[in-house]
Amino acid sequence: MRFAPGHFLGDRHLRRRVAGIELADMRPTVPRHEVRTHTHEEAHLLVLHSGAYLSSARGMPEVCTEPVVILNPPGTQHRDCFYSLDGARFLTLSLDDALWRGVANARPLSAQAVRLSALALPAAYRAWRALLDFDDASALAIEAEVLELLARASTRDGEPSPEAAAGWLQRARERLHDDAGNVPGIAQLAREADLHPVYFARAFRRAFGCSPGDYLRRRRVELAISAVCAGRSPLAEIALGCGYVDQSHMTHALRRDTGMTPRALRRLGRLEVADLQERRRRRLQTAGFAELDAIA
Repeated sequence: MRFAPGHFLGDRHLRRRVAGIELADMRPTVPRHEVRTHTHEEAHLLVLHSGAYLSSARGMPEVCTEPVVILNPPGTQHRDCFYSLDGARFLTLSLDDALWRGVANARPLSAQAVRLSALALPAAYRAWRALLDFDDASALAIEAEVLELLARASTRDGEPSPEAAAGWLQRARERLHDDAGNVPGIAQLAREADLHPVYFARAFRRAFGCSPGDYLRRRRVELAISAVCAGRSPLAEIALGCGYVDQSHMTHALRRDTGMTPRALRRLGRLEVADLQERRRRRLQTAGFAELDAIA
C-alpha cells in the first residue's frame, strides 16, 4: 500500500500548507489490527503528543507513551500505528521533495526512520502552536521551526562514530543513558570496561563527540524535556528523577539548552494556544450576537 503525499491514518482537525510544508493536527481513526504495511512517498515528521504509539523507527521503544518527534524520510515503509485510539493526538509535517532535497544537499539526513532527540520537542511544539494560532507571521515561524527540526535530524549531529560499536563503549553509554540520576567517575567506568581511565576518556570522546560528563548532562536535559512536555508530574519531582539537585538546577539546564524554563515548556507542551484560540472564537461569536441584537 502506497500513501500519497499528506495521507495519514487519521482525521485532520486542522491543516495548513506553507512553504513546501503541510501541517496537520491529527487524531488516529484506524485500529492497530487494521493497519497494514504501507509506504509514504514524501518525507514527513511526526510529533506524538499523546497516546501509546508503536513504531519501528530507530531509537523507539516497543510502545512509546511520551512526546517524541520521528523523522520518516521519503519512501519510508512501516506499519507504525497507535496501540489504542483513546486520547491519541499527533502532528504531521509533510515535506515537499524540493524542500527535502535542498536540506539534504546541505546537511546529510538519515536514510531510515529515526527518533529525534528530545531537544527537538520545543521546535516541534512551537510549529504546532503556530498552526493552531495562525496569523500573517505564522508561515515564517513554521518554516524556521521545521528547518530547526531537520537540522536536528542531520546525521552530523549526535551521530556516534563507527568506533562506538565496540561493546565496552556501548555498555558505558547505556550506563549513562539508563541511570542519569547517578554520576559514576571516569575511573569507575574505565574499571568496568577493564581499561585505563586515560584511554577510556579519549575513546569515549572520539566515539560520541563529547566527554562522559557532557553526555550525562545532555541525557538529563532530554529526560527532563520529555517529562515536562508529558505534563504528568510536578516539576520538582521531575528534577529529582532526572538527577538534578533541585528544580532550580533543572531550570538553569533547560534554559541553557532550550532557551525556555520548565514552566514555559510545559505550557507549550500543553498546546494551551488551542484553548486561547477557542476563547477568541467565542468572543467573536459573542460580538456577532451583540451586533445582531443592536440591529434588532
